[in-house]
Amino acid sequence: MNLLEDARLRINDIDSKMAALFELRMQAVADVAKYKAENGIPVFDSSREAEVIEKNRKFIKDPQYEEFYIDFLQHTMDVSKRYQKKVLEDKDI
Repeated sequence: MNLLEDARLRINDIDSKMAALFELRMQAVADVAKYKAENGIPVFDSSREAEVIEKNRKFIKDPQYEEFYIDFLQHTMDVSKRYQKKVLEDKDI
């Protein structure tokens, strides 16, 4: 097996684990949306997003990845906000 094949196998394994974690995260996001709806809290909370980025960026050990991880977190939160809005529109979720 060459370097490319090995890297792709590792990526496939990581992606499957990320998919499972993504589903767990989105289930928690749905609970957040329901809580926000019941308590009149808006979906977007800029201070919470800043807090999430600041707290989680510290998990990155290699500084060359930090800016990309911040982008990943921001994109993840953007997806979460879209899903929260969908949950609030479709009460059957």
